Amino acid sequence: MLTMEFDYDKLAEALLPKLREELRQIARDSSPMRDLPPLLTRLELMELLRIGPTRTTELMKRPDFPVMREAGVLIPTDKLFQWIDRHTQWVEDNTSYFKVG
Repeated sequence: MLTMEFDYDKLAEALLPKLREELRQIARDSSPMRDLPPLLTRLELMELLRIGPTRTTELMKRPDFPVMREAGVLIPTDKLFQWIDRHTQWVEDNTSYFKVG
C-alpha cells in the first residue's frame, strides 16, 4: 500500500508566490476602469458617481479635479480614480465620516 505524507508548510511556501501573482492579476482584471471609456463625459461622470448636476458642477470647478476642456468637457478615467483615491484618504485621515460609533 502506498502512503504519502505532505509537509503543508513547504507546500504553502511553494504555492504562495503563484497565488499572490494570480490574485494581483484578478484585481487588475476586475478593475472598475476596465469597463469604462478612457474619457468620461459629464453625464457619464454623473452616472458613475451617482450625483446630480449641481454636485457635478461643483466638482468640475475645483482646481484639483481632473477635467479636460480642450476637446469639450471630458474627464480622464484614470485620473478620476487617482483623484478619488487621494481624496478618500484625506477624508479618512481628517474627518470621522467613515468611522462608526
